[in-house]
Amino acid sequence: MKMYIPQIGDTIQLTADWKFDLYNETRNETLMRFIKDERVSEMNDWRRIITAESFVIPAGSKLKIDRIYIRKGQDDFSSVTFFWVDKRTESYIEECWGKQVKKPARPVRFWTKLDDVNNIEFDKA
Repeated sequence: MKMYIPQIGDTIQLTADWKFDLYNETRNETLMRFIKDERVSEMNDWRRIITAESFVIPAGSKLKIDRIYIRKGQDDFSSVTFFWVDKRTESYIEECWGKQVKKPARPVRFWTKLDDVNNIEFDKA
């Protein structure tokens, strides 16, 4: 095993399906919209309970490193944020201040806990 600490902007290609916990939290909104997760409609309600469900990204997918968060003494918050290369949400209509606004398609960006990230099987792309 070799150690690999990626630079921001590095791209990896999954060599095996990657199963991780997807949290219904605003920073995962684009992935949840991409997979049409019904919980996305609850995201603006600050009283909701944040839960996680298992999700799988298939082998062959490319992920670009966008953010790495690791702090001494804060292991519970260690995470990595990715862009799922070449994946975008669909445009959608959202209610904003009593008006309907068309939101454009956006790149799929999501975060996962470091423990899940350490289970990725990949090649550098």
